[in-house]
Amino acid sequence: MKLVKIDEDLYLNSDFIESVEADGESSTDITMKNGEVFSPNVPIKKVLDAISGSEEYS
Repeated sequence: MKLVKIDEDLYLNSDFIESVEADGESSTDITMKNGEVFSPNVPIKKVLDAISGSEEYS
C-alpha cells in the first residue's frame, strides 16, 4: 500500500487508482478501481507528480 497526498486532506492508495483525468485547468477527476470518483481542485500535473512519487509532494 502506498498512500499519496493529493490535497491537504486527501490521501489515496495509489494501488487502487484506475484513471486520472483533467477536468479543466485546476481540477482533476481521479477514478478508483471500485468506481468511486474524487474531484479535488488540484491541477493534473500535481496529482500525477504525487502518484509518481515526486519528492515535492511526498
